[in-house]
Amino acid sequence: DTELWKQVFQELIQEVKPRHKWTLTEDKDLLPNSLEPGWSQYQQWAFARFQCSLCSRSWASSQVQVVFHMHKTRGKPRGNVKMRVFAQRCQKCHQSPFEVPEFTKENISRILNNLVFRILKKCYREGFKSMEEIPTIREITLEGPHDSNNCEACLQGFCAQSG
Repeated sequence: DTELWKQVFQELIQEVKPRHKWTLTEDKDLLPNSLEPGWSQYQQWAFARFQCSLCSRSWASSQVQVVFHMHKTRGKPRGNVKMRVFAQRCQKCHQSPFEVPEFTKENISRILNNLVFRILKKCYREGFKSMEEIPTIREITLEGPHDSNNCEACLQGFCAQSG
């Protein structure tokens, strides 16, 4: 649900840049490492759950790729972030659609906190060199290899797990 992402992003960016106007929009065509001039990228692998819309099977993955492209308007207190979450599809269903993952609010906060750190660093030249990325919480221990055949990011060649 992009609304939750937008809401949490606004809360976090307002804490660090109270009078600046930033927008977060979803862009399903966003491609990793394909940046418009003046834009920066932040990419994170996160834990999330999926549910198949055909058979209702659910599964979890810690290799869900979330990509952000960010840009601050020069000399103005505003900026834009575009976001894409890569989907996965069910292993069991033939011709299953790519499903968008569900993240916990806690993990959304962690991912967006990391994004805001990155915005401070890249767009404002602020922040500390030693700022560590906060990992997302894995609610369960996952067994087995990453299922590259059913990972949208792998199939498009953007997944770290696809070698």
